[in-house]
Amino acid sequence: MWRRFAWRNSGANCGPQQRHNRNMKISDKHIKAIEEKIPKKDQQKFLDNAIERALKEHELMNAEEVEVFVDGGSRGNPGPAGGGFAVYSAGKLVHKGSEYFGEKTNNQAEYLALRMALRETYAKFGDVKIRCHMDSELVVRQMNGNYKVKSENVRPLFTEVQRITDQFKEFSIKHIRREQNQMADKLANGAMDHRHLKMT
Repeated sequence: MWRRFAWRNSGANCGPQQRHNRNMKISDKHIKAIEEKIPKKDQQKFLDNAIERALKEHELMNAEEVEVFVDGGSRGNPGPAGGGFAVYSAGKLVHKGSEYFGEKTNNQAEYLALRMALRETYAKFGDVKIRCHMDSELVVRQMNGNYKVKSENVRPLFTEVQRITDQFKEFSIKHIRREQNQMADKLANGAMDHRHLKMT
């Protein structure tokens, strides 16, 4: 199978529209693993399915636009605080993370969560168009310029988050109900429960 696959992709006897990339190869390590673990009659099907899955994942990870759901909170004000986020591409969860922030106010935790989410999204997807969703109406209104940021503890975070948003092709943020933000809420609470500095 493998010799035939390599020959099909070599470009031999192919017209201009059928010529394949001669540089595409399957590594010896992967060939050996497939031959050892997959029955011979299933090897071509396994390979085709693996490539199809990889192409779909590549498409999701290289999307022009992603949706990011973010939540932060503290138990006490101030109190133990954490945040979580979930990134979706074409409706599919493609990345998530959470972090424990230590002793913070609730508003600080919301901005720390948003900062974390934006940093991680940029690192993973680059300067995509980003649609952000949070259940904190205060943060959303502040980010959209409807409310001023009066807290001295929050203003530096607000300024930093605004600067990060400038790195994306487009950025928008929208308020949603808490029940629409369950994944990010669960991740934020998990960070507070376990008090790990960072979890992905």
